[in-house]
Amino acid sequence: MAKLTEYFAFGNVEDNNLEELIKNLERMYTDLAVAINSKPDVYQRTTDGQTTDTFLSNGDININSTTNKVEMLTAHPTQASVTWTTLS
Repeated sequence: MAKLTEYFAFGNVEDNNLEELIKNLERMYTDLAVAINSKPDVYQRTTDGQTTDTFLSNGDININSTTNKVEMLTAHPTQASVTWTTLS
């Protein structure tokens, strides 16, 4: 899961002109977009490890509503199977 920092380091901005400030803002936006888009998807359901889970990405999280366990998809050993690892 991506952790966003509390501040964005622009570096020394004393002598920046408008063009350099705009480039820094574009860089900040890109960094934020990458961090936000790389987050895992979180599901809440009773199934885990079904063949329908193969479309999910490694790092996706399932909150199993039957066992009340948090599980993370850790591997795709074959095209028809996945491995969920219990986190709690």
